[in-house]
Amino acid sequence: MFMPLVDSLRCPRPHEDTWLVASIDRADDRDILQGTLGCPVCLAEYQVRDGIVLFNEHAARPSPGPVREEDAVRLAAALDLTEARMTAVLHGAWGALAPIMRGLTPAQLLLVNPPDGITSGDGISIVYADAAPVAHGVIHAAAVDGSADATMIASLVASLRAGARMLGPLSVPVPPDLTELVRDDEVWVALLASSAATSAPIQLTRRQ
Repeated sequence: MFMPLVDSLRCPRPHEDTWLVASIDRADDRDILQGTLGCPVCLAEYQVRDGIVLFNEHAARPSPGPVREEDAVRLAAALDLTEARMTAVLHGAWGALAPIMRGLTPAQLLLVNPPDGITSGDGISIVYADAAPVAHGVIHAAAVDGSADATMIASLVASLRAGARMLGPLSVPVPPDLTELVRDDEVWVALLASSAATSAPIQLTRRQ
């Protein structure tokens, strides 16, 4: 878990919004490998194990599937991940593309319930949780997997800042707070609009 991202994480229990406090047992440069994140409100503690924050160790995760470089290129372009200051949340199966995407974008990638085998570190952070445990209005882009339930989708939308993009499969309806920008035969891309936000045209490259 990338240390600066801890400031964006929140306790998933229902109480007032507050930051989490990190107790670090082992770290590698700016990544927490072993430790605990504690909530100062409800006193819940969440273990960090092998760089992964365990808000719910048993949260459902997809089985590993095929990973293609063209899919990673397509995702990075659709989410417009062009700057190092950006953070994108990749839910479920989209997280499998994170290692390739790190060679395509300088943005930090926060994976929620990715398939097994993805390693935290080098710009990739991982959490296991029933909903995205992220503060409201701080994320620059998100990709939602077709397995997401209403709670997960709502938490991902809430995490987005004004002008942020979200991508999802056609099996997931575009959330009502978002404005659809484009779709092809597999995915849609939508925008959380604001009066100050403008959207640059984007193009989705179809799979061959």
